[in-house]
Amino acid sequence: MVVKLVNITSWLRAGEKADKRAHHNALERKRRDHIKDSFHSLRDSVPALQGEKASRAQILDKATEYIQYMRRKNHTHQQDIDDLKKQNAMLEQQ
Repeated sequence: MVVKLVNITSWLRAGEKADKRAHHNALERKRRDHIKDSFHSLRDSVPALQGEKASRAQILDKATEYIQYMRRKNHTHQQDIDDLKKQNAMLEQQ
């Protein structure tokens, strides 16, 4: 009788462990899928990579280059806006 209880208990624990492992595996799969989808979204947001296959390292490199390019472009445009505002103010004073 004692042997049967031990076997049932260990069987239940094994089932709980399997359930925990399956749940953990499902969560990990969901996490990996989210990362994969995020990389695809990032790849599609970078003009140089749209529609191309690229490794994650390439996606990160090109995204970094694109962000730096856009920052420089934004800075240049902001300077142009400031210059035009100054010109506008000078013209309004005349």
